Amino acid sequence: MSDESRCGLSTPTSCFSTCPSIETGSEDQLPPALVTEELQLALNKEATESELKKAVERCKELVLNCEQCSVERRWLVRHLIELRLRLQECREALVDPNHPRNKSSGVSRRVIRGHHLNLQPLLRSSQSKYCDHCTGIIWSVVQAWYECEDCGFSCHHKCLSSIVRDCAHIIASERGGYELRICPETGMSAQKYLCAECKTPLAVTVPKGLSYLVKLILPGMGMDIRRCDYNGMYYCSACHWGSLAVTPARVVHNWDMTPHPVCQASLQQLKVTLNRPYIDLEKENPKLFTLVHELNLVKRCRQELHGMRKYLLICRIAKEDHLLWKCVEIPHLIETVNLYSLQDLVNTESGELITKLHNLYQIFSNHIKKDCQICKGRGHICEICSNTEELFPFDAIAVLCPDCGAVYHKNCFSRKNNVCLKCIRIKERLKKAEISNDDD
Repeated sequence: MSDESRCGLSTPTSCFSTCPSIETGSEDQLPPALVTEELQLALNKEATESELKKAVERCKELVLNCEQCSVERRWLVRHLIELRLRLQECREALVDPNHPRNKSSGVSRRVIRGHHLNLQPLLRSSQSKYCDHCTGIIWSVVQAWYECEDCGFSCHHKCLSSIVRDCAHIIASERGGYELRICPETGMSAQKYLCAECKTPLAVTVPKGLSYLVKLILPGMGMDIRRCDYNGMYYCSACHWGSLAVTPARVVHNWDMTPHPVCQASLQQLKVTLNRPYIDLEKENPKLFTLVHELNLVKRCRQELHGMRKYLLICRIAKEDHLLWKCVEIPHLIETVNLYSLQDLVNTESGELITKLHNLYQIFSNHIKKDCQICKGRGHICEICSNTEELFPFDAIAVLCPDCGAVYHKNCFSRKNNVCLKCIRIKERLKKAEISNDDD
């Protein structure tokens, strides 16, 4: 099943925009001490080259004065990178008169809160598109709109200066992993009864007969409180559209592939990291391999492919044919053994992954054991039995001595009580060498 079908995007149920407020101690919001500086960093407006230079120098000073590994320093480093990109664009525009920045139609690229927003052409698609900030529909025929090239965040041109959500690509890169607690709910009191993203007040309970009256009197109150199954926080209907996605924690601990409702920010983070190998199943839940047959097959196949990769890396013919580059679509599947992406686990449940790995195994096995004489010559012979057929360390029937690297059949090695004959010979040679040295 594709990631689009697993992470279905639904239309927003309300179309009201909110003003961002700052919450102390939140890592996803700008710290209060930097609010005034944010106005001086020239990120949300068209600044001249001199203004951008001053902002860069000011940002450098703030970085040096901040405590290491603090929230303030993390935010300032982000802004410094964005300011330098804006300054580079400004310099390119001065050199090239045909640069999009100089066109009267407006700026074609903006960098705001980590988003690399590109101006989209009119009539690009017939599908309905919604603004991720105000939840209003984007009429691409008449409205200018931007889309982030990293996380897919979309917004109207008029909403650029009011964006409060950070780029999901930056958030995922900084965290370097998933939230692996199942819906880690802390309660609305921890959020001070505010939306976790836009800080809109959330109505706890509203009598059924008074809901229309409350909406009429207090239009800013969030009437539809929604919880994100990924991070356990509460959102208003403008930040949580009821989109469904497979959550990593439920997959790792329960092997549950059922999509659950997540907020838009979490949905974008899950889409960005869908193919990143963040999950170490051997560490998080090793019993899962004994309970899920398909997962155990994938693990064994990956171990064999990992061993084959070592042969192909030193094979001259495999390098000339670019065998690894042409055949391997997902490199981490053969580069590591324990790391999985969320998409890998979803494909394991559907049976798609084991089919891909099996086809890859056939290609590599034919090259090493049949087609390539160089790789075939690097095979081993089991010295315990009389079988002269080549034996390779990655074979399922083979066992590798961890001390000397000798390869035996598993059955033969177990008959010898797991004693390596090559290790015995090496020890005897060392003893003879020590005796001869003593005699001299």
